[in-house]
Amino acid sequence: MAQDGLLDQRKKRFLTPKAFCAIFLGASLSAVFYATLHYIHAEGVSHPALLMLLPPAAITWLVMMIPIFMFIAYQDDFKQLNPLIPTHYILIAKRCFKAMKDNDFKVSEKNL
Repeated sequence: MAQDGLLDQRKKRFLTPKAFCAIFLGASLSAVFYATLHYIHAEGVSHPALLMLLPPAAITWLVMMIPIFMFIAYQDDFKQLNPLIPTHYILIAKRCFKAMKDNDFKVSEKNL
C-alpha cells in the first residue's frame, strides 16, 4: 500500500518552540475571553441587554483562534513568523483567511 494518504505523511517535528508560543497565545486569548464572557454573563443578571454581547464575543474568539490552529497545523509554511509578535500574527491571519476565502474554507498546505 502506498504511503500517500493524508495521515501517512510524517512531519519532522510537531511541537517546536514557535508551536509552544502559539499554544501559549491561544491559552492566553482563551483565558481573556473566558473572563470577558464570565463578566458579561454575571452582569447580564442586572443588565439583560449585555447578554447580546455574548455571541459577538464568542465569534471574535473563534476568529482569533483559527490562525493559531492553522499555524500549529502548517508550521512549515510559516517558518519565519512568530505568532507572539503582533505584526506576524496579523500576517498569519491574513494568509489563513485569504486561503480559506479562495478555497471555500478547505485549506491545505499548498493553499498557504
